[in-house]
Amino acid sequence: MQYGTRDTTLDEKLTPIFLREDPWNLLRLYHVYRFTLAGALLVALVMADGNMKLGQHDYHLFTWLTGAYLFLAVISNLTSYFQWPDLSVQTVLFVLLDIGLLLGLLYSSRGVEAGFGILLIIPVLIPHLGNPGHVSVMLATITGMLLVSIQIWLQNQGASEPSGVMHSGLIALFILLISLASNRWIRKTSAVASLAQRRGIDLANLSQLNQSILDKLESGIVVVEGSGAIRHMNESAWDMLGQPGNWRSKPLQQFAPELDHHLQHWLHNLCPRIASFDVRHQNTTEMRARFSQLGNQSRRATMINLEDTTEQREKLQSAKLASLGQLTASIAHEIRNPLGAISHAAQLMGESQNLDKADLRLLQIIQSNARRMNLTIESVLNLSRKKMPNRERLALKLWLHEFRKDFILQNKLRDDQIHLFIEPADTVIEFDPAHLHQIIWNLCSNAYKYAHDDPKYLQLDIHGGNPTHTRDIMLNVMDNGRGMTEAQRQRLFEPFFTTSTQGTGLGLFMSRELCLTNGATLDYVALASGGSCFRLVFAHHR
Repeated sequence: MQYGTRDTTLDEKLTPIFLREDPWNLLRLYHVYRFTLAGALLVALVMADGNMKLGQHDYHLFTWLTGAYLFLAVISNLTSYFQWPDLSVQTVLFVLLDIGLLLGLLYSSRGVEAGFGILLIIPVLIPHLGNPGHVSVMLATITGMLLVSIQIWLQNQGASEPSGVMHSGLIALFILLISLASNRWIRKTSAVASLAQRRGIDLANLSQLNQSILDKLESGIVVVEGSGAIRHMNESAWDMLGQPGNWRSKPLQQFAPELDHHLQHWLHNLCPRIASFDVRHQNTTEMRARFSQLGNQSRRATMINLEDTTEQREKLQSAKLASLGQLTASIAHEIRNPLGAISHAAQLMGESQNLDKADLRLLQIIQSNARRMNLTIESVLNLSRKKMPNRERLALKLWLHEFRKDFILQNKLRDDQIHLFIEPADTVIEFDPAHLHQIIWNLCSNAYKYAHDDPKYLQLDIHGGNPTHTRDIMLNVMDNGRGMTEAQRQRLFEPFFTTSTQGTGLGLFMSRELCLTNGATLDYVALASGGSCFRLVFAHHR
């Protein structure tokens, strides 16, 4: 990328921009004009009547010059097409020939009385556009002098009115003034155009530099037009939004409806104040979106800064598990010792021969609740010990296939009671295999125990894959059971919440914590058809 500007000569600085891009443009345009004018003169000659003044002084000369002018127009178009000879040679040659032929046509038509003397301005101005300077002004002066001289000659021969000299003088003066004004105006215009071009190059370089910086940022940047179309997206944002294809100038809603919903809310209620929102893209990727306005109100655009919250969530989870580990160590010391003493005393008391049935029933209650309390403590301790997951790359479909066979075998289910579907089939995740087994087993076991009174009616569907326009991988564990009430869903992942008298209420809580430890999430999704759906969203492995 070149940010500097090269040295240019004065002539290059004064050359108009469109001529620097293709210097033959002006000459080709002038050839078209010449061809049109020659054709118009030929038509006027063919359709001439007694009232026309063309060729009144010398009709044969006018006819010959008209044919020569048409021939010159054809030749000039061919030479400009083949770009031979050189541009400067063609410009000078054809301009001089045009001036000479037009003066000859005026002479054969009794001078300026023919009414087309003003056409001399066009060939006189052509050199100004290509290279303004004193040579162009001198050409205009010579052309004016020749025009007046021809008119004087015609008057001396009695072929022109006396007023024709004054008329030709005015035309010559007008040509000279136009030439001087054009010379000054073209110089100023070319200087301004040259400055604008340099500023345009600087702005283009600055824009490329800014875009390069934005593309290298770790945070995602999306620029959205006022119409809702995407103007720019850097690589990080492109990755967060699932690597959409052909996104330029397409609506944001097409690729990120949740993000577009927050954008519309911000535009209608908060703009231009900067605001941030937590967004769950395609119900998978969690991110924080920060909206800020670019430009003015009439030409408004919005810059969206996207931040992946996965890493921050993992840090918080690590800190939480560290605190939990200290707490559970204290629990183990302060509760398990007296609990062990209670259990041992109840066991010794149960060996006595003097107990009646009521006393034995009380001892059973003591021992049952002691075992349940010990199980709760073990579950919490197991959770705190798993604070450092051993993540591995797992082929999701193959791993779930083995899990399905094991779960069916141990719970004596029919083969058609669990359906597995993963698309694409080669989906790979990064997860601790032991943690994943504990999570999926817990979800399937809950469905086995609570979905139906009789497990033979259970139907489990395990669907997963990579949804459209998202980078994360989703896994749904769905059953055809009775589902959950709204009140139950509100407290579903709370520790020690259970609807069963046999459970500890830590299964789903531990499953979610294990997911968070591995950078994933676990949520409950209500199904319209009834039943329950637990959704795992695996972290994008970087």
